[in-house]
Amino acid sequence: MIEFTVVGPIITLLGLAMLQYGLVFFSKNQINHASFMAARAGSMAHAKLPDIRESYLRALVPLYGGGSNSAELAQAKAKAAADLQSHLRIDLQSHLRIDLLNPTRASFDDWNDPRLEQKYNARAIPNAGQAYRDRNVGSQSGQSVQDANLLKIKVTHGYELKIPLVSTIYKHYLKWFDNGGDSFHSQLIEQGRLPVVTHVTLHMQSDAVEGESTISNNPGGPGSPGGKSPAPDCITMGCTVLGPGGSDPGAGGGTGDGAGPGPGGGTGGADNPGTGGGDTDCVGTHCPSCGATK
Repeated sequence: MIEFTVVGPIITLLGLAMLQYGLVFFSKNQINHASFMAARAGSMAHAKLPDIRESYLRALVPLYGGGSNSAELAQAKAKAAADLQSHLRIDLQSHLRIDLLNPTRASFDDWNDPRLEQKYNARAIPNAGQAYRDRNVGSQSGQSVQDANLLKIKVTHGYELKIPLVSTIYKHYLKWFDNGGDSFHSQLIEQGRLPVVTHVTLHMQSDAVEGESTISNNPGGPGSPGGKSPAPDCITMGCTVLGPGGSDPGAGGGTGDGAGPGPGGGTGGADNPGTGGGDTDCVGTHCPSCGATK
């Protein structure tokens, strides 16, 4: 009895952890497949995000119960939509974010075809005859027309952790290692969800057409400008306590090493309390730019 009292809780915790890991592994495989199907649909549908999201939801049907007839399949899809709230625009209230990393606005600046623009009533990158087109690099995007015809998407899926006790441990573990560089990730973790990120790159099979619902508001990742902001100076791993030179991750995401607060997301040292790239004005006797520039 004494041995079981000591070993039993540990074995139970390990068993629950293995069960949760198995569910995450299975879900990750399904999310990878759904991301590929979404990118495939986008490559055929002029790189439009609504079509990409719709195809992603359809491919998630097996993860949300599946079915043997059209009614059950529609019900499973409705569960996926309700869980991810994907009918909303990309914001912090959704549990799904799909970023279109390529083609970018600069890609359309360089490779828009005026004839296709008249056809689609929007700027468009030609897809036909890629093998016979020159490989010159555009001045705005740094891409050739072949590069501009690569569809790159980034899918961030907030997977709900379902196993009791282990889900709480996972949540605190993720919060501990969260550097605050992505507010969407932080929001998912706070809600007890695991951010599962997938990148997919495919060749376009149709003309990429620019539109308000085409280019993502969250550029970053492989082959695109942007990316993660520098992490703030933190005392704890989860940034619950900032260092003396740290700043709010949402205020520019800068770092600080010294005495100054570094309000603009810049860097701070013992002799330079903090200058940087945010919109917060630098004020006070310790501000090196006071009296000179704003």
